[in-house]
Amino acid sequence: MQRESGDGLSYPAQLQEVLSAAGVERPVLLGVGEDAWAFAHSDSEAIRIFPELSVEFVEELADMYGCLGEHQFSFECPCVYEVRTCNDIPYTIEKKLPGRPMPDVCRTLRGSPRRQVLQGYMAAIAELGALKIDGPFGGLIPSSVWSTSDTWERFLQHELEVSAEQMLSRFLEAVPDFGDLVSRIESSIRDTLRWDSTSLVHGDAYPGNIMVDDAGRIVSVLDFGRHSLLGDPRLDVAIAIELTDVIDEFTQDDTEYLRELVDEEMSGPWRALSAILLANQLRGDERIVRKCAASLEEAGDKF
Repeated sequence: MQRESGDGLSYPAQLQEVLSAAGVERPVLLGVGEDAWAFAHSDSEAIRIFPELSVEFVEELADMYGCLGEHQFSFECPCVYEVRTCNDIPYTIEKKLPGRPMPDVCRTLRGSPRRQVLQGYMAAIAELGALKIDGPFGGLIPSSVWSTSDTWERFLQHELEVSAEQMLSRFLEAVPDFGDLVSRIESSIRDTLRWDSTSLVHGDAYPGNIMVDDAGRIVSVLDFGRHSLLGDPRLDVAIAIELTDVIDEFTQDDTEYLRELVDEEMSGPWRALSAILLANQLRGDERIVRKCAASLEEAGDKF
């Protein structure tokens, strides 16, 4: 059963029950992520509902956001005020963050203002990566999609092995030398992809999770969680560029400009590695899998 909401849309009854319990009678949708639905709770607060996840996971998120809140960024990050449940469905009351999603803003921008946003995007990812957090390499919270390890190299090696095995049959047709390419990535992990610091890696910093104000400034970064990890922030850059390339509001010129803003090596082993890891994590999305296969072909000529 679905009921009509304040924004004219219909939502499942279980969401409406949670919203009613939280005092939201005519909900206005703010966004839908991989794990949660976000609605306006008041002018300054939002409510996020996690219909398929455990309260333990949501408490892990709240603890992680509390850790991030101890650090000063030039933009805002989520701030959870309270974790609640309704009919065993966990939800949070959070600060309502400023800005509009980066794709919505860029849809109407051209030239220098558009490039300003793209520059700010890469700068925000770099700012996150400057934060060092004590812990093992890999998944930041216990419910992470990533494994953990005592070194970055072992972590990458494990994730590459698992992802390559999972994606082998789907990549072989588009990338006949897939096995050789994986071997070359393994060599790069032992050489140019080495990293010693447990830096913050968002893991899902695609443009939809980047909020921009009317002046083109990055004002909020959303949706840290199961994909967040500790390690080399260059992985964040590589994943972000791959995901930008499949969003309709961005062009091939935008993607090439982002690559120009980062190190040359991002076009080689990092691009190939991130394509394999990303394809495995999002293997249910055929469009992304095809995009990652194309990236593998192009990256294979760069190293």
